[in-house]
Amino acid sequence: MFGSLKLAFRKKLAPGPVDVPEIKTVATERMATVPRMEEKYPGIRHLAVNLVISPPDHETEPTMNGRSFGPQALAYFEFRCKNVECAHGGFDIADSIEAAIAEKQTEITGRRVCRGWHGKGRINQLRCRYELNFKVIISYHDNDH
Repeated sequence: MFGSLKLAFRKKLAPGPVDVPEIKTVATERMATVPRMEEKYPGIRHLAVNLVISPPDHETEPTMNGRSFGPQALAYFEFRCKNVECAHGGFDIADSIEAAIAEKQTEITGRRVCRGWHGKGRINQLRCRYELNFKVIISYHDNDH
């Protein structure tokens, strides 16, 4: 009964090797030019970032994680939105970190709202609105004992 259907299906699936185009995202391209911490911030011994990402309705548990940046780490402070439907979103805290380092602060906190859209079908209609609350702890070389 299904013999001819199976044969047609096999012919479609077995044409030979498939060429898969190389996909490069904007973030991947940007990462190639990001300097290491020791290059961009030579006075920094270590930088730690604690992230708490929550949906705008606060009905589900927030996502919590931390990132550690030593001298060899890339000085890249953009983080993906945790909303699986978010399009073109994320959180950039580089400006807060730049300001803190310029003022030799050792600890900062802040909040960002996702700059993306709630689903690809809602671009230019409905913002994502997920929230990031962050805490950054900075250790400087001149604080070594």
